[in-house]
Amino acid sequence: MASLFLLVFISLMVMDVLKNAGLIVVGLLLTAGALVVRRAEPGLFLEQAALALGLAGQGLFVFGVAEMSPERVTALAVFALEAVLLLVSADLIQRFLSACAASVALLYALHDGLPVVLGLVAFCALAHELLLRQASLEAGPWGERATLTAHALLTVILTVLLFIAADAGGLDANHPEVMRALLTLGLAAVTLVSAWRVLAESHAAPGGAAGVTLFVALSLTTLLTFHLPGFITAVGALMLGLHRRSVVLVGLAVVALLAFGVSYYYDLDLTLLAKSLALVGGGLVLLGLRLFVLRRFPLSAEVP
Repeated sequence: MASLFLLVFISLMVMDVLKNAGLIVVGLLLTAGALVVRRAEPGLFLEQAALALGLAGQGLFVFGVAEMSPERVTALAVFALEAVLLLVSADLIQRFLSACAASVALLYALHDGLPVVLGLVAFCALAHELLLRQASLEAGPWGERATLTAHALLTVILTVLLFIAADAGGLDANHPEVMRALLTLGLAAVTLVSAWRVLAESHAAPGGAAGVTLFVALSLTTLLTFHLPGFITAVGALMLGLHRRSVVLVGLAVVALLAFGVSYYYDLDLTLLAKSLALVGGGLVLLGLRLFVLRRFPLSAEVP
């Protein structure tokens, strides 16, 4: 909120004086000044003021570049700026916002169709890889940024997939169903590979009863929600959140599952009575699967 007010205030002051190049320079100077103030550890108030000032500077930079350049060039410029801020900023909120902004800008630069599908799958694979290597990465200097980047990537991916679920046109106006199917298959493949690695880390044989149960459950989830790629993505995020004992990631995945569940309900081309019966049947199947898992693998119920 403070950065929005600052952005409006500064824009009103300099818009009539500076042209687009001047906005870019002023934006970069404000961003750099905010980095310097934040690294000096001046206290809570100035830390928050530096965050607001830095966000306002980034807004001026984006506005100036957008007025001078095509959309894709603007997106790439935003990606470059936010990637630098992710590496050099000392503020946790700024690093998270920079990771989100950089990933959104890169997806926007890809525009639509197959490049966006490949970008989403690649981002999901990168987030899973960072979380699976979290223990080794946190031992190094970039561990916190790696975990933060993984959370930001999953936040962006789930948000984009929620918009895709709400868009009847899909990812490509010419071949929406093909693009959606490719996206679901790619995200499901990433989730299945991660499940294999989670089993290996948990010292459970992927070909054993636990592994077969997990792979069958994930495969059935993919088939039942094939037109909704965000569902299997949220399930994969929930799996990694539980595996890494990450309350933040589990919360994000649960919220996403609820959102995609609502989207799935309204997307069903059925009467209200048929939808109700489908919900009852799906709930009974899930409860039965839960009972089977708890009885077949009792140790899983005792994990804190």
